[in-house]
Amino acid sequence: MQKMMRALVVFAVVGLLTAGAPLLADDTNTSQDDKDKDAKKEAPAPATTGQTTWTKDGNTITRQGTFTGPNGKTATKDVTTTRNGNTVTRDAATTLPSGKTATSQNTWTKDGNKVTRQGTYTGPNGKTATKNVTTTKNGNAVTRDATTTLPNGKTATTQTTWTKGGQGAGSSVPAASGKTAPKKRPVRPRARPHP
Repeated sequence: MQKMMRALVVFAVVGLLTAGAPLLADDTNTSQDDKDKDAKKEAPAPATTGQTTWTKDGNTITRQGTFTGPNGKTATKDVTTTRNGNTVTRDAATTLPSGKTATSQNTWTKDGNKVTRQGTYTGPNGKTATKNVTTTKNGNAVTRDATTTLPNGKTATTQTTWTKGGQGAGSSVPAASGKTAPKKRPVRPRARPHP
């Protein structure tokens, strides 16, 4: 009798376990809301689309671009680049979806071993900043002097010098205002989470 009772108990436990597995699985199923959220996560984000047209007329290249973001808003960018002897001028205007416009004008002039760049940037808020950069090559050394004037009238200047090692060794050592460049830190491996 005891053997029979034990057998029945074993069958009952096994029956509950096998019948209960689908029940337990149903308890862990995701709700329809969770399924909808997962589908949105897996759905590809709307793409940004754009169309750009290039036109060349003599020494002038014109680029006109229209870009539509995933939110359906459109921005345009018009760029005109003109070469006249040793001078290249680039005018750009970007119209934001709000209708506001940001503009920039850059002029590069090459004179021997020296290239001078003068730039003016006007943001959509109407504030203007300027940047003047002179890059000079002297033997194996290249020096870059830059002055930026912010809309508030404050000025920032930098000077950077690169020196190339002999016989194509290619060692570049930047220095700013007489200071040596800081050494790069070695990359440290990150700890991986344990499962």
